[in-house]
Amino acid sequence: MDSRNMPIQMLLMKSAHLLKYQTVSLLERFDMNLGQAAILFILKRYGNLTQRQLSGRVGITPPSINVALRKMDEKGLVKKEADPDDQRKTRIHLTDMGKSRIEDLKQLFRKTEEITLQDFREEERLLLRRFLVQIEENIMDSKELKDMDQRIFNPEQKRSDKYLWENY
Repeated sequence: MDSRNMPIQMLLMKSAHLLKYQTVSLLERFDMNLGQAAILFILKRYGNLTQRQLSGRVGITPPSINVALRKMDEKGLVKKEADPDDQRKTRIHLTDMGKSRIEDLKQLFRKTEEITLQDFREEERLLLRRFLVQIEENIMDSKELKDMDQRIFNPEQKRSDKYLWENY
């Protein structure tokens, strides 16, 4: 099917799939996945968090966050420490290596964005951003999303927490 005649929803899905594939492939250079990259950006933005807080902000289950954090700890990107106020809780900290990796990822995402939008004028980029934000808001406000299983998605959570790349 010719892309020019594809329904917009299919074009968006196809583009999102290609962009995700490209990003996942580039993250492999750092032996990371999207969830681990999100963990780094969230810790940078919010500081030291408990595993439960981090799990909620990233949007993955506590067992999955535990596996991701173990791997990231082994790589020296994060450090687990007992909460000084409540020894039952573990707080996650960025290490210097984790902070450095964030800078590497920012550079990677800027490069990817430049490739993706290489033939766009500045006005078109701004317009595309506005359209994509509006699409996200429309979907977030839709009845279908509100009826989804809350374990999968929490619409009360700040939208930007699920997609935390805006600060790169």
